[in-house]
Amino acid sequence: MTYIGHMDTISISNMKAHLSSTIKRVRAGNRIVIVDRGVPVAEITPYPRRKGGITIRPAVKKKMSLSLRLKERIDIDPVEYLLEDRQSRQS
Repeated sequence: MTYIGHMDTISISNMKAHLSSTIKRVRAGNRIVIVDRGVPVAEITPYPRRKGGITIRPAVKKKMSLSLRLKERIDIDPVEYLLEDRQSRQS
């Protein structure tokens, strides 16, 4: 188990191997982030309404915004362009 700031993280494989001890840590009040190849996929937190219960929620993806503005319009079929590019590289 590793730590991100004040939050514990655990990989999916370690979670499967140590499920009981992980659940005990959550019941004790810890929040644990489950990661898949280093990417957060879910968070396990103690369930707030019941003593001793837990809840598992999917990780929230943060939206990234990227805006590109072209000064001129380009009328190219991307499939044709890729095929031509591949053919020129084979020659």
